[in-house]
Amino acid sequence: MNVAYLIIGKNIDLKNYCFEDNSLKVGIDRGSYIALSNNIDLDIAIGDFDSCSKEEINLIESKVKNIVRLNSIKDDTDTEAALNLVSSYDKIIILGGIQGKRIEHFLANIILLSKNPKIVIEDDYSKIFFLDVGKHVVEKENYTFISFISLKESRISLNGFKYELDNYLLRNDSSLCFSNEFKSSKGEIEVSLSPLIAILSKKD
Repeated sequence: MNVAYLIIGKNIDLKNYCFEDNSLKVGIDRGSYIALSNNIDLDIAIGDFDSCSKEEINLIESKVKNIVRLNSIKDDTDTEAALNLVSSYDKIIILGGIQGKRIEHFLANIILLSKNPKIVIEDDYSKIFFLDVGKHVVEKENYTFISFISLKESRISLNGFKYELDNYLLRNDSSLCFSNEFKSSKGEIEVSLSPLIAILSKKD
């Protein structure tokens, strides 16, 4: 499986993150500077770089051979432009695109995830991913809670969780499936009708 990392860099300790071997690493706007500051070599830097200082841009230019400069006046976000570059990859992991002062950027990333099942978004506190129709086994890893959001109207069965369900009709305005917990190291999920978004999160 070939993996591409899109590095936004907020609320994640990149020094301790384990990148898969032979993966593609793409810095997005100031995420390029954050990655380089954490001694991560980038294959590509992309953005309009309006969030970077002159010194930060100089560092990016000196360290990254492939720089894609975007016009600050555009119809898509820097992250969406980066996704277009890595659309052929089997798995796309966005690092640090969850929290921050610009909440609309996070919502834009959720919209991108809802349209592309290959995307995973994560930081030090949460991991958000797509669950297509079918059966899935999800590992607890080091998370405490798991939540499910229906994009349309879906049916969900849960086994191995504190609160289990059998073919439950989950509507897109329901919060019933928020903050469930694992009984053990993994849980089984079956999805029908339409896909879900799953959120793994740590305890506050």
